[in-house]
Amino acid sequence: MKKDFINARVLSNNEIYLRHYLIELEVSKGMDSVPGQFLQFRLLDKNQFLRKPFSIFDQEFNRLKILYKVRGQVTDKLSLLDEGDAADIIYPLGTGFPEHGGNKALFIAGGTGFAPLYFLAKRCLNNSNMEIKFLIGSSSAEAEKFGGFLKALSLKALIATEDGSIGKKGTVIHLLKETNDIEDYIIYSAGPVDMLKAVYSFAHLKGIKTYFSLESHFACGLGFCWGCAIETKNGFLRVCKEGPVFEGESVLWEKI
Repeated sequence: MKKDFINARVLSNNEIYLRHYLIELEVSKGMDSVPGQFLQFRLLDKNQFLRKPFSIFDQEFNRLKILYKVRGQVTDKLSLLDEGDAADIIYPLGTGFPEHGGNKALFIAGGTGFAPLYFLAKRCLNNSNMEIKFLIGSSSAEAEKFGGFLKALSLKALIATEDGSIGKKGTVIHLLKETNDIEDYIIYSAGPVDMLKAVYSFAHLKGIKTYFSLESHFACGLGFCWGCAIETKNGFLRVCKEGPVFEGESVLWEKI
């Protein structure tokens, strides 16, 4: 799929929960992206040495949305952008989720790992026969805001929060272990790597097919530097190029 350096203009940038933002960008070229792909973002700031990768939360023609949490200097500056401000991005990057081959899907999100799964769920619902279950885990009540996005898709999520502020107190793995009759589902998951390992361990024992969106610190984000390579059954593969989406059985989880 073609990718390009593209000018972007901020349409909105709203704090949806403490330190969690949703930014909408209008881009000069509306190339279609696949759920699970990402973009490399650069502020028009000489102090930003490396571009910042973000999963694509949604796309409608030449409008892209990114869900992000303020974690450091770049995202702090990103949160200050206003309508009309400019940036530039490279997209679409990476390999996204494959087309869904069945009619039952279980989505398991941890934190802002919700972003690519929301995009995937929205696309999956183009299949009117799709049966979807959605589990969300997070540290606090931001998960309620994530679940609110799903309501517009007529989906309801089961939620777990570490502080017990909403939903079940605990982790999304606790929810997964309480979810019945999922052996004929395909699992799609994104979030912290320890969570992904636990999801894979549970699913592997039950013989459930899995796909994971992995997180990594990218240097180039274009596949040149191999700084994000992971070990798989097919050798070393790059999270930014062959990934970030990998089939669960292909990953050597003990090496991550």
